[in-house]
Amino acid sequence: MNSYLNKNISLFSQRFPALAQHFHAEFETFRKKECALPFTIQCAKNGSPTALENGKPLHSLYNPEREAAQLVSSFDKKNEAAVFFSCGLGYAPCALAAANARLTLMIVEPDVRYLLAAFSALDWETVLLHPHVIFALGAKAQDCAALVERLGTKNIQYYRTATQSAHADAFFDEVAQQISQRNQKAEINTNTLEKFAHLWLSNSCRNLHYIAELDGIEKYRGLSGTLPFVVLAAGPSLQRVLPALGEIKKRSIIVCVDTALHACLAAGVEPDFLVLVDPQYVCARHLDFLSAPSSILITESAVWPSVFRFKCKRIELCSSMFPIGQFFEKRLGQKGALGAGGSVTTTAWDFARHCGATRIYLAGMDLGFPGKQTHIKGSQFEERAHRLSGRLCTAEQDNVKALLSASPASATDYTGSPILTDRRMALFSWWFETNCAAARQNGQETFSLTAESLAITGIKVEPPESLCMEPERIAERKHFFAEAEKRSSDMRASKKADGAPSFLEIKEQFVQSLQSLSHTAKRGISLCTAALSNRSKAPAIISQLSELDRSILNSSGKDAAALVFPTERQLEALSKDLPSDPHIHSLMYSRLIYQELQKAANAYLEALDS
Repeated sequence: MNSYLNKNISLFSQRFPALAQHFHAEFETFRKKECALPFTIQCAKNGSPTALENGKPLHSLYNPEREAAQLVSSFDKKNEAAVFFSCGLGYAPCALAAANARLTLMIVEPDVRYLLAAFSALDWETVLLHPHVIFALGAKAQDCAALVERLGTKNIQYYRTATQSAHADAFFDEVAQQISQRNQKAEINTNTLEKFAHLWLSNSCRNLHYIAELDGIEKYRGLSGTLPFVVLAAGPSLQRVLPALGEIKKRSIIVCVDTALHACLAAGVEPDFLVLVDPQYVCARHLDFLSAPSSILITESAVWPSVFRFKCKRIELCSSMFPIGQFFEKRLGQKGALGAGGSVTTTAWDFARHCGATRIYLAGMDLGFPGKQTHIKGSQFEERAHRLSGRLCTAEQDNVKALLSASPASATDYTGSPILTDRRMALFSWWFETNCAAARQNGQETFSLTAESLAITGIKVEPPESLCMEPERIAERKHFFAEAEKRSSDMRASKKADGAPSFLEIKEQFVQSLQSLSHTAKRGISLCTAALSNRSKAPAIISQLSELDRSILNSSGKDAAALVFPTERQLEALSKDLPSDPHIHSLMYSRLIYQELQKAANAYLEALDS
């Protein structure tokens, strides 16, 4: 067994030197037999090694090779990757590696002793020399899930044998949950892109000039000092914080999300910052008939155009999440990126983090329905339900629909009491748990002022009264804003001295890149049609298409066009009726790609022209 162990460790060290160095002490301890095996290795009936842990077999006790061969034969060839949640002695990954050199293999093992025990019993050469193999060894669950996400494919086959993963069941459960949440997020992003891409394009084109005219939030980076930040969301529990809001503002910076503004103003307090970044028209309606003359509105260039007419102290931009805005910001100057976790509250929290706040308080960020309420009273959501209610569709029915529309489930709040939540809220909870943990590493703690909210791991509860008992920070607040304006003035002077190009010059560059992209796509369509008409010309034409593809990849407008280019799912639907003959299918699929690319480029040109 030592010969296998030495060979496998040597191959592993050559392939993964950093990982081998990290576990050098464990490797040496195992090599010197100073560490007991985590399971018992014995001979199967056919003479091959097999293993038992706590009396339960990890492999067949008769013929473990045949068992692994059956696993390989049942592997779905459509899959591009195989992920093993532990693997016993390694029969399965070794067999799969030997059968498929193009497959990506990933082995997740939290306890290095289990891998070393497998190394001592079996020759892992086929895996360790496999061109596409990844070891997630001793990694955190969220890091393992991130590695799976980076595989860049949904076609993954997972292997988890009960006896082989029993030593770390809770860990593998967490990895599986993290993967599921990331997949859910990706699915939501795809659905959102398909539904709103053309709206984002239209809004972005109409609002482009604001990128040149308005300040960005970069001027606030790291300025908070010891000032705490309070983020107001529109959950029902916000009602409990509102009476103390005036005192809280004297001791902190208040950041309010669009849906909570009505409640904030009704309490007689204008927030320091208001955050609205969702491009939908319905979100712009949250500002209807309201004004906040002393508040700074933070938004992005793709929002509904009426948002820029909101009456406030001034409007400032965060970096756009969309390609056209990114194109202009790259040339005019970055505004300051904020995280997007699917909710405006995640963006508001990230703004507080961006400002360097060491204490961030959340209020009304319920991620559930305390008291079976969906939003704070008086919010646009509640008022809309009353406006649209009638004999056949009452406000109560609308409320029930909101409560039950996304797989409702029971969870607990910060007091340990039950709270109704759902699948969407669970995704936001995961985002906060992950990002608050990362912020904590930088000395930034997050608290909840509302104990009725869904409990999130890593977030502590602080009653509003404790914040009100702190000394007032009027001078610190003034210094924060004064310093930001000084930075803004310096940034404008620096940009002027650098001789940055004008907005109109950049717009002309953008239009030219789109026109070139449209022309290239049109040429591709013509070449594909010619090859389909005369198959003898296909080899020469394919060479020309390769040149066109290189030109497209180098185009500065390709990323913008990608916004309204069909998603992978939409392309599958568009191409499902193409002929099965591989040569014809390839040319017709290429033509389809060029057609959609031309449509995407032309959609921008039409929007900019109008």
